[in-house]
Amino acid sequence: MSSMMTHNSYGKSRVRLTKVIRHPEHHELKEVSIDIQLEGDFDASYTSGDNSKVVATDSMKNTVYVLAANHPFPDIETFGSDLANHFLKTYDHVSSVEVELQEPRWLRIEHNGKPHPHAFVSGGQETRTAGVHCTRDSRRVESGIEDLVVLKTTASEFWGFIRDQFTTLPEVRDRIFATSVSARWNYQGGWSQYNSTHSRVRALMLEVFASHHSLAVQQTMHAIGEEILAACPEIAEISFSMPNQHRIPFNLTPFGLENGNDIFVTTDEPYGLITATLKRQPVSRARANERRSDKARPPAKM
Repeated sequence: MSSMMTHNSYGKSRVRLTKVIRHPEHHELKEVSIDIQLEGDFDASYTSGDNSKVVATDSMKNTVYVLAANHPFPDIETFGSDLANHFLKTYDHVSSVEVELQEPRWLRIEHNGKPHPHAFVSGGQETRTAGVHCTRDSRRVESGIEDLVVLKTTASEFWGFIRDQFTTLPEVRDRIFATSVSARWNYQGGWSQYNSTHSRVRALMLEVFASHHSLAVQQTMHAIGEEILAACPEIAEISFSMPNQHRIPFNLTPFGLENGNDIFVTTDEPYGLITATLKRQPVSRARANERRSDKARPPAKM
């Protein structure tokens, strides 16, 4: 034998699910795209074409719909976890399952001053995401947001960068800041309140972006991450990707006009891509002991 297989996995991708939860007074709409990958004792299928242990990917697709039929579907993280656990419990030779889920945003249509009970409008390209990786003795759950498009027309600068023979970019003290935020975070302990955390993270992203006076995309990204970790103790780590979506001032001089920082060319390629990961600092043993001591200390008498 001239080769050896060091890893294999297979599964079904882009399983599209729409689920309507029909409450007496209103309906909930869930639309999800799901990717499933299995790892386990599948070597013989690759090396000799022996498919006796292969779970057909069509069966994986059907499993999604059958499980969804009786699932309360509180959030994509819970459904993804239950889907992964199904494969581990059903097939002894499966050692790990990875499930990725993407949920586009649907909003209720306003009707007579209040949300309509069963009519919805697309929330644009923003997507809620989740990733679940389960083995027989562990589970890792990640949540995320993709393509949260934000823009502000001022309170953004970019200057003081290296200038050399290849630099043509002018320094700017007042610019449009536009980006498409994607973020992914994982949890400490057995957290299960995924909806509340997702809502809090999204709100903090928007709040900090709007209020932060930015000297660089990097600085704003860091400020958002710090605010989220401070407000959400259940999050252990968060990663960001924020591409620049440039608005370049148009040169009106040839037309006898001056650009008053109000006419721009919208571009999305090429773009600067900025990423970062912020992780919660571990509490030192001495500090942890100090906190426990503070909790055990009786309150001072008045």
